[in-house]
Amino acid sequence: MDVLYTKNSKVYVGLYIFFIFCAAMGDWKVINVALGGLPKVVSAGAAGIAFVYLLWAGNFKNAKVLFHFFMIYVSVIIGIILWSVMIWILDFQSVGYIVKGISKMSFQFLNILIVIAAGYLFEEKAAKYTFFGLALGNAVIIVLGALTTGVGAALGDMIRNILSFGASDVVENSKFIRAIEIHDITFVMGVYVIYFLFFCHGEKYRYWYAAAALFLFMAGLKRIAFLSMLLAIVFAAFASRLAPKSQARLVTLASFAIVVFCYYYLSIIHSGAFTAFLEEHGIELMGREKIYDFISRFYTITPSYRGKGYEFCVQLLRSMNGTREQVVNITAVHNDILKMYVELGFFGFFVWIMWYYVYQTHWFLTRCGEAVAVCFMTINLYMLVSYMTDNNMFYYWSSMAIRLIPMSFFFDPVKERPLKIKDTDKMTEYERKLYERREKARAEQRQARFNSDRD
Repeated sequence: MDVLYTKNSKVYVGLYIFFIFCAAMGDWKVINVALGGLPKVVSAGAAGIAFVYLLWAGNFKNAKVLFHFFMIYVSVIIGIILWSVMIWILDFQSVGYIVKGISKMSFQFLNILIVIAAGYLFEEKAAKYTFFGLALGNAVIIVLGALTTGVGAALGDMIRNILSFGASDVVENSKFIRAIEIHDITFVMGVYVIYFLFFCHGEKYRYWYAAAALFLFMAGLKRIAFLSMLLAIVFAAFASRLAPKSQARLVTLASFAIVVFCYYYLSIIHSGAFTAFLEEHGIELMGREKIYDFISRFYTITPSYRGKGYEFCVQLLRSMNGTREQVVNITAVHNDILKMYVELGFFGFFVWIMWYYVYQTHWFLTRCGEAVAVCFMTINLYMLVSYMTDNNMFYYWSSMAIRLIPMSFFFDPVKERPLKIKDTDKMTEYERKLYERREKARAEQRQARFNSDRD
C-alpha cells in the first residue's frame, strides 16, 4: 500500500475538511450562543479518521518526527497547568476552581491531537486542507449573515467597515457585520495570507488561496490583526532575502527581543502610560483601559510576584458581573501578554516566554532548518502583536494554525527552480550570480536533524 495514500484520497481529504467545516460553523453566533465551544468537539473526527487509517494500514511513517512535534507543543500546555496547580495549592484555592481552570485547557490537548493527525494523514498538505474547511465555514457564515440583511445591504456594510478600518460605530450599527463577526477565524485568515504568500512554494494556486484568505480576513476586519499582518509580511519578505546563516541570527535575535519587549510592555501597562498614549492619539480602546487599570491592583512587576494561576483574570471579571465593582460588560482581559503575566507571575511568565519563543525557535532552527524557523517566527510575530490588545492566545483555530503551518512547511519538499544551463561558463552574469547564491546558501544551510529521520 502506498504510504502517502491519504494525501490525495478524496475520502480522507473530504472527511477531514467536513469535520473542520462543521466545527468552524460553531463560530457562527447563532450556534455559538446556543452551544458555546461544544461544536469544536466535532473536529475530533479528524483525529478519528487518522486513528482508523493507522489501524487499517499500519503505517507508522513519520511517527518519530510527529512524536517530537507533539512533545514540543504539549509541553507548553503541561507547563502552564503544573505551574498553575502549584500556585492554586499555595493559595488554598477550591477544588472546583482548580478543575475549572484545568478543564479550560482540555480543548488545547484536542487541538494538538488534531494537528498531529493532520500531519500524519496529509503531511505538507495538512495546512491547506485545514484552510479549506475553515474558509468554507467562514464563507457560509457570511452568506447566512447576508441572507438576514439582504445582499445589497451586506455589501454596503462590508465596504463601509473596510473603508472605516473597522470603526466601532460602524460595527455596532451594522447587523450584518455583527452577525459575521467571528474573531478566531478572522485572525486565522491573516495567518493564511502570510502562509500562502511566503511558505507554500509548491502550491500551484497559492496566490488564489491567499486572495481568498485576504477577502475573508477583510470581511471580518480586525484592526490589530491588519497591523500584525503588515509587520509579519515585512519580516517574512526581509528574511527571505537573507542567507541561511543570517536567517538563523535573525530569528534568534527576534526571539530574545520578544522577551525584553514583553517585560517592557507590561511595565508601561502597569504604569498607565500605554493607555494614556493611545487615548492621547485618539485610538479607541473600547473599555480596555478600565480593565487594565482594574487588573493592575492584583499584580506588580517585581520578582516577588508569584502569580494567581491560569484563568484567574477571567474568573475575577466574571465574579464582578452584576456588582457595583463591575468595570465593563465583558469578561475577557483583551490582553494576553498581561493575562499570562498576572496568572503565571514574574518567574513563571519568564520561563513560559523563554520556552515558547526562545527555546521553540531554537528547536525549529536546529531540528527543522532555517526556513521552517523563519516560518515559525513570522507567524508568531503576527500573533504576538494581536496578543497586545486581544485575547486570542488560546483561541481554538488560532492555536491550531500556529502549530500546523510550521509543521506542514517542514514536510513540504521545497523545490528549487532547475537551472536551464548547468555549465557556469555559458551562464550570463545574472544567471551566474543566482547560481553562486544558491550554492552558497546550500553550503551554509544548517543540516536539520529531522532530515535523516524522514529518509
